[in-house]
Amino acid sequence: MEELKKLINRIGSILLITFLPCAVLLLVYFYTAPKIAEYSEIKEKRAVLDIFQVPYRMYEKKFLGFTFKGYDKKDIREVFQNNVTVEEKPVSWESQPAGTQTAAEQPKGTQGKRLFKYVKDGKLQGVGFVETKMGYGYNKSSTISLFICVESDLETLKGIEVLDHSETPGLGGRMTEEQFKSQFIGKKLKPKLVVVRGRKAETSNEVDAITGATNTSKGIEAFINDAMKEFWEGQGEVKW
Repeated sequence: MEELKKLINRIGSILLITFLPCAVLLLVYFYTAPKIAEYSEIKEKRAVLDIFQVPYRMYEKKFLGFTFKGYDKKDIREVFQNNVTVEEKPVSWESQPAGTQTAAEQPKGTQGKRLFKYVKDGKLQGVGFVETKMGYGYNKSSTISLFICVESDLETLKGIEVLDHSETPGLGGRMTEEQFKSQFIGKKLKPKLVVVRGRKAETSNEVDAITGATNTSKGIEAFINDAMKEFWEGQGEVKW
């Protein structure tokens, strides 16, 4: 009888030790998941509005001599809704060239691509899309997510914004710096975008690489060129 009690106590202890961490992790997940989703949503909307140069409300708060800048989430959502048109492209660009599959033939569960359009005074100002790919930077096992925006000619970059990456801070992570991103504005995408290393960018389709981050620079070059190739292949089904 004594041995049975010991066995029950041990089993109960193991179950308790296993259950408590799992319960805590589950609670943390349910608490943080909506906040993470909201953060990603606002970050994407801000990226779109920033590249289209559509202003939204910002604010500053001062505390103990420090100035903190923030933004109005509600205003961002309203400005985005009032200015940006989001179109769902029914066929995945990676899997199907243009014109080979209709929306009715699309397999169930296939997610389309979202196109972000901004029209001002009746004139198309640009078209953008979010692309996420794996293995394009230094960290081949992780993904990079970019918002890529082109002018109405569909061949000139209006700008890029880094939404997510796992590159090394201070090296490949510098892809998020304005000095690097601003280079892409106005660059030509045909015949292809080139990230140059060892010299200064000179032509209309060249940008400077990130110093000390050759693999990440090559990755960004391949990422954008591959994403634009897929975009051009699929543009036949997009109504402008």
